[in-house]
Amino acid sequence: MSVPTSPLSLDPALLARIADLELAARLIVEGARLGSHRSPFTGSGAEFQQMRPYLPGDDLKHLDWKHYARTDRLFTRVYRETTEWPVMLAIDTSRSMAFVDHQGMSKLRMGALLAAALTYLLVHQGEAVGLVTHPPPPAASARQGGADTGDALPARTGRPHLVRMLGLLSRIRAGGGTDLAGAIRRAAARLGRRGCLALISDLYGADDMHHALREVRRMGHEVVVFHVLSPQERRLEASGDVEFVDLETDERLIANAPTIRDVYAARVAAFIAEQRAFATAEGITFVQAGTDRPIDLVLRAFTQQRAPQAGGGR
Repeated sequence: MSVPTSPLSLDPALLARIADLELAARLIVEGARLGSHRSPFTGSGAEFQQMRPYLPGDDLKHLDWKHYARTDRLFTRVYRETTEWPVMLAIDTSRSMAFVDHQGMSKLRMGALLAAALTYLLVHQGEAVGLVTHPPPPAASARQGGADTGDALPARTGRPHLVRMLGLLSRIRAGGGTDLAGAIRRAAARLGRRGCLALISDLYGADDMHHALREVRRMGHEVVVFHVLSPQERRLEASGDVEFVDLETDERLIANAPTIRDVYAARVAAFIAEQRAFATAEGITFVQAGTDRPIDLVLRAFTQQRAPQAGGGR
């Protein structure tokens, strides 16, 4: 009778990719100087519960001095420890994410590295993190309903889970059309209780995602959007006639780059501004994660830009 073994133990190439991805994630996190005491997703970890008379040995920092000024009596503020929220990463793996910039960095690679860094950071802080890719691979779509599918992992903690997360991230490939709304709802459903949903995407097909993000916010979840674009998408640098190919529909269009350059740049800027404005209005953190931007700087920008999550924050 054979003993089942982990697929990871049978694939040295996969193990090597995981090691490389973990090393990259660790270097990114260290570059961002995000220590174990500074989780970008967590609050104070405690919430006020009640006040009681001061007892010898109580921590003086919890004394309510305003109450003392009014009553001349010492009272201690008592806090209830709160559990950290689970985090679900939703990564866009549609065909448009396969676009590669002049430096050889694809949007999907940028998203995978960013997700790996966030996973490394969260797991090493003892927090639960999970992953959903979208659209799911055809084989994974047929297996929907299980706790772990080929395209998703539930939010969990621990070193074994980190290995599974990095293994999945090392295998993702771009393919298929965009279904951001479906991915957002799948990720939110896997959170179960209040948590954080982090979407990593170029946001093409964003029209149908706005309603889904509003639903997630109304459920009390924190939402972060990492917008991944390449410099070549933000500004049209080509000269002469250019053939544009829609990576998801294969639709083709030939246009003269100098003639449309200004209009193109204006429309892309308007698209980005629209997504940022929507996020601001909904209390969603919106972070630019261009393929030309160092990922440690993206993480630092996230911690600085984190939006007040009214109704879902801590």
